[in-house]
Amino acid sequence: MIYRRISFLCALMTGVLGTLTLIGWVSGLETLASIRETYIPMAPSTALAFTLLGMVMLLRENPKFRRPIAELLLLVVAIVAGGKLFEFFSGVSLGLEEMLVADPAMFGRVRTGRMSPITALNFLLICIAILALLKVRLRFWAGPAAAVVLAISGVVVLGYLHGTPLLYGGTIIPVALPTAAAFILLGSSIIAAIGAECWPLRSWQGESTRAMLLRWFLPAVVLVALAEGLLRTHFLTGWTLNPALSSALSTLLYILIVTAVISQVARMVGRRIDKAESERNAAQAALETLNRELERRIAQRTLELSTKNQQMEEELKMARELQLALLPDRFPSVPRSASAGESALKFFTLYQPAGAVSGDFFSVFPVSETGVGIFICDVMGHGVRAALVTSMMRALLEQHSGTDPDPGRLLSQINQGLHSILKQAGTTMYATGVMIIADAAKGEFQYAIAGHPSPLHLRRHEGKTVTLEANGRAGALGLFADATFATSRSSMAAGDLIMLFTDGLFEVEDAEGDLYSQEDLVKAVDQRLHFPTSDLFQSVLAEVQAFSQRSDFDDDVCIIGIEVTAVLGAVKQGKETGQTAKELPSDVQAVAM
Repeated sequence: MIYRRISFLCALMTGVLGTLTLIGWVSGLETLASIRETYIPMAPSTALAFTLLGMVMLLRENPKFRRPIAELLLLVVAIVAGGKLFEFFSGVSLGLEEMLVADPAMFGRVRTGRMSPITALNFLLICIAILALLKVRLRFWAGPAAAVVLAISGVVVLGYLHGTPLLYGGTIIPVALPTAAAFILLGSSIIAAIGAECWPLRSWQGESTRAMLLRWFLPAVVLVALAEGLLRTHFLTGWTLNPALSSALSTLLYILIVTAVISQVARMVGRRIDKAESERNAAQAALETLNRELERRIAQRTLELSTKNQQMEEELKMARELQLALLPDRFPSVPRSASAGESALKFFTLYQPAGAVSGDFFSVFPVSETGVGIFICDVMGHGVRAALVTSMMRALLEQHSGTDPDPGRLLSQINQGLHSILKQAGTTMYATGVMIIADAAKGEFQYAIAGHPSPLHLRRHEGKTVTLEANGRAGALGLFADATFATSRSSMAAGDLIMLFTDGLFEVEDAEGDLYSQEDLVKAVDQRLHFPTSDLFQSVLAEVQAFSQRSDFDDDVCIIGIEVTAVLGAVKQGKETGQTAKELPSDVQAVAM
């Protein structure tokens, strides 16, 4: 608001000065146009231009003011100023000013009532500054143009103050003192109208030390220069003083003014420095207190996290032990009356979780005197959530395994139960699986696949490996309640091996991002077709680890092998016996019986 008031006041004074000059020319009181009789008066064309420009600045913020009118007035002033410069450089008179003052008096070697070329240049700059002020995108250029006008007019005023007006006595029309004063007022009005967001007022604003020093030292330097010049030219010249004494007096005045300014600035800067130091010390003390409190809290939280982590590790360890306890450690003999060494079907397992608990699960259970069911599944993801679902799978398997020995119907019943549980829990999970019913008396096995990697049938007596494909596509377990799974059949002979596995065994990447695929796994198994089953599992696992150049896996790994040692011709009755699991080296649990 204060800048608007300053701009309005300066523009008003500019218009008043131009109007008084016009009145002086009309009434014959040329003193109104020159201030003193010994000074050249302001030209009427100049006074008219100041009146128009002052009117533009006064009405600029009026809501009813139309910018095209302002631009038209600026164009008129610019044409007059440009015409004057053309006359000056070409020597050709356009006759514009003769219409106002046809036969003016002489002022030395020049005529009065004519615009100075310096005045014309200043008018062009002022028109540019006001035009930039009216256009938001050009507003930045208004300040520099107005500053140039202030500098030129300031030099003219200094010439008058020191008693040596510029261009007096020559052939170039000098700038009148009222003209220079009007330019200073108009330039100040433009700079004030721009405000503090643009140069040059932007450098003066704010509470920074730079702005404060600029506000104090720049006026002080200007004041000292003016005072010294006036002292030398107006006061000391009239006294018959020694030149050395004159210099000493002017120097003393300079020192007094500068000392006063520096003292005031030092007091203000010192107060700011003391305040900043006090605030810094207080902030440092607060920071130290905060650091101590933060260290205490960190130590407390670290202890809490350590306790919780230890508790979580213990719980995960217990969960791992419980999950391992859910896996079979004894396998049925076929027939049930046979001893472990005489069983027609032997089972081999390799189980390696990726974390503390696993999402892979398998089970081997008797379904008849000579028939055994084998189930393997892989729950989505791994970790605690997947491990919980494996517990559900075991419960569902125990619930339905004794009712129907058909693999497809068993998977359908497990799927319905799992879908119902997950729906009540409001979560989306699924599991892939394979169910096999192997009958050593019939020399065949039935199987069904639910979105799981296809098992491999190693026909050792034929020297080839066959991939068991499912009839139809039914997807994973737990996604659709009405999903049905087809049962397929295949014969088996003595020496054959049926290999079931989860995708953690082959979906691994090497350092370059290449994938070890299921086709690579089938090829590796086929190359080791006649290996003993335990050696075959370990050799394949070592090849996958060598491919990934890692000893661990990103996903759980589970392998089950059903080795056919004999095909029974008749069912033998007897007492059921069991087979005991053995552990292979490292973190891999393998059973071979």
